[in-house]
Amino acid sequence: MHNELLEAVDRLMPLLADLFAQIGERTSDGVGISRDAYGDVETAASEMVIDFARAQGLEAKYDRVGNVNVTAPGCFDDSPELLIGSHIDSVPRGGNYDGLAGVIAGIGTLSVLQELGLAPRKTLRVLGFRGEESPWFGTAYLGSKLFTGQLSRSEAESLRRFDSRKTLLEHLAHVGVLASDIGDRPIVPLDRVRVYLELHIEQGPLLEELGRPAGIATAIRGNIRHPFAKCFGRYAHSAGVPRHLRCDALMATVKLIAGADEHWRKEIEAGHDDLVFTCGIFQTDSAHQSMTKVPGEITFSLNIGSISDSVMEAMHRFLVSKAEALAREHNVRFDFGKRVGTGALALDSEIAGIVGRTAQNIAVETHAMPTVGHDAAMFARLGIPAAIILVRNANGSHNPDEHMEMDDFGLSLKLLASSVVEIATSNRQ
Repeated sequence: MHNELLEAVDRLMPLLADLFAQIGERTSDGVGISRDAYGDVETAASEMVIDFARAQGLEAKYDRVGNVNVTAPGCFDDSPELLIGSHIDSVPRGGNYDGLAGVIAGIGTLSVLQELGLAPRKTLRVLGFRGEESPWFGTAYLGSKLFTGQLSRSEAESLRRFDSRKTLLEHLAHVGVLASDIGDRPIVPLDRVRVYLELHIEQGPLLEELGRPAGIATAIRGNIRHPFAKCFGRYAHSAGVPRHLRCDALMATVKLIAGADEHWRKEIEAGHDDLVFTCGIFQTDSAHQSMTKVPGEITFSLNIGSISDSVMEAMHRFLVSKAEALAREHNVRFDFGKRVGTGALALDSEIAGIVGRTAQNIAVETHAMPTVGHDAAMFARLGIPAAIILVRNANGSHNPDEHMEMDDFGLSLKLLASSVVEIATSNRQ
């Protein structure tokens, strides 16, 4: 039966490659891909996914919080026991495969199993989440949080999209979601969900370096984020104010980031080599700043990641302490703003073991490795066993050059579909 499944994936691959290309063309912003969370372009991509699934003989529609749901015919109202999901949105000017690869892989898996009469005895549902990427609203996993009942109406009223300045509640209304459907009530009974699986491109270079087409995630890095941090100093004439009388917001913030980089290096040398630190936003106010002004205000972001919550907290404490010292030295004020993020999570070793054995059975070379945050985290933190298959990606993620070979995707799809069959026919309760 394995051979039949692998051959069915090969037959489906040209259609899936065309779907990637069509969605990429439709959602291009001229530089990269911008599928805006709860916006019109994300909706257009969602509609294309739904249309493709229906053309494959599957049932597809939106759930009451705006996510795409796909099942075999006649199964939509059944309680799911096995979920495959990922997200449809992208970062601004990102790539075509981050998130979308997992949604298309899920639909491909369901299509192949339906064709071969291998639909598992556990009800299988494929999910295309909206709003996973954090730049839009300053926090991540919105679609999967709404699906699992982990996002309140008050949060939806307070979160604002960085470009439109409209609240999440307003954007949800724009895509047809009722305010009364937001809250702690999950879309499906979560006590019936036995497994959550996700396929996602790797967002770093490790698989490329190792020459492996796929990876199996062992853990999800948590994160501590300050998306809207600021440093306030005082604007002044650059030639008229000596150093000791300046309140230079830029100089203080530069030192903060440089100090964080040095501290990061020491943590890696101490054995915490999974720790990552990023300052992705760093800018002056173009309406006020000029070459001859001492910078009076800096906007920046802080992003800490690790598979250890204690390591992340230690890095965060360093940043707070360093900022306090620099504020005194440069006579400025730091305001890190709202802290958001999620804790680190181990993934289910039993499910990962099944995926690993399946990879050996179908001759797909894999590598066990930690990964970054994905929608799987929202299920794992509720105690639902979760696993992630990673696909090699040559050029990193969150950029227009993001790349995934269709041959690698095909191998990973074979691994996902075969693993679903193994999990569904196992004795796991």
